[in-house]
Amino acid sequence: MRFSLISLLGIFLSFGYSADSAADESRIKRILTTPKSWTMYLEFTDAPTPSDRSQKFIWEYVEQDGKVIGRRVPRLAFGDCDTEISVRADGFSFRWCDPQLCGGGPSLSYDQNDSKYPFKNHEPRKLWLQAND
Repeated sequence: MRFSLISLLGIFLSFGYSADSAADESRIKRILTTPKSWTMYLEFTDAPTPSDRSQKFIWEYVEQDGKVIGRRVPRLAFGDCDTEISVRADGFSFRWCDPQLCGGGPSLSYDQNDSKYPFKNHEPRKLWLQAND
């Protein structure tokens, strides 16, 4: 009897965690797809925010068939692609499509306390996202 009660408690707790995680992922999707576009700042720096020297790209994120898709705006004539975004409860990750930005896909965290740059990473090649509307 004790074992089954503990098992039920474990199942309940894991279900609660999954429900919370799914709710957080839905919130990240909503935040990411609500603005018409985002400015992505890319820079190798130790600074906490982008400088005037950072590269800037405009991205839009849309939901299609239950997936979040990211794309550069305006579209590139060569080497452009739509990329599926992997949404997590604490942010998202993606892979680069542009030939000049080869390498592993970055992972950005959501910072609810930063209204200007709510998505960012903490690697030497830093990225920040700023909503455009």
